[in-house]
Amino acid sequence: MTGPPKTDSYTAYLETKQRNKQIRPTTAGGTTFSLLRILAGASDKQMSVTNLMAASSMAFGEFAEALKSLGELGYLTLSGSPSNEVATLTRLGEEIANLSSK
Repeated sequence: MTGPPKTDSYTAYLETKQRNKQIRPTTAGGTTFSLLRILAGASDKQMSVTNLMAASSMAFGEFAEALKSLGELGYLTLSGSPSNEVATLTRLGEEIANLSSK
């Protein structure tokens, strides 16, 4: 009997990467995984959602869907009021960012 994949496994990373192949990069090349790489390079592994969106060069709809997906997978957390929301990379998100950049 098989259960759901562990969220901290390489299998989960591969499944997520496969799902996100359907998300097309913007003309600037922003993808779901690029959000993780941006956060991994940010001070304290966090950034305001407004600044993250600007750094990603993604359209609003793509960005919102990517942010939601990454949060549901446990790769980042969101905190603060809607106008001052901050995205923070989790330990798992940092591991995935490192894997996706290789």
